Amino acid sequence: MFFTKNKERKTEGLKRYLTLKRQVADSIITYAKSCHPNEGILILQGKAKKDNILVDGLVVPPFASHGPYYSGFPTYDLPFDLSYIGTAHSHPGGTNRPSLEDLNNFYGFISVIISYPYSDADIGAFDRNGNKVRVEIV
Repeated sequence: MFFTKNKERKTEGLKRYLTLKRQVADSIITYAKSCHPNEGILILQGKAKKDNILVDGLVVPPFASHGPYYSGFPTYDLPFDLSYIGTAHSHPGGTNRPSLEDLNNFYGFISVIISYPYSDADIGAFDRNGNKVRVEIV
């Protein structure tokens, strides 16, 4: 029974999917390239409905900090806005899997991670538990 639960949990993330508007994906790629070799971080704006998360906007967080192995921002400096649904950040090191630090500082419903060399194929999305979420760019 334990094995079955783990198996279900692994596939659970694939039922959900993330829809990124083309302009948003291009902006994430451009921002990651401009921050390289440091990480960059952005706030995702959109709507979450059942198994679909739609991202149609980005916000550069105020007072964000960036370095070769970290990026972050103080959440208490953000205005209250229900359209903030997650974050997007870059991994200059080449993998778009979330680190333990990423999971411990999760913000919102979804985390988008883009890895070097920063293209559509390098974009990954993950839920709060680190499960992969399918990404569609429209």
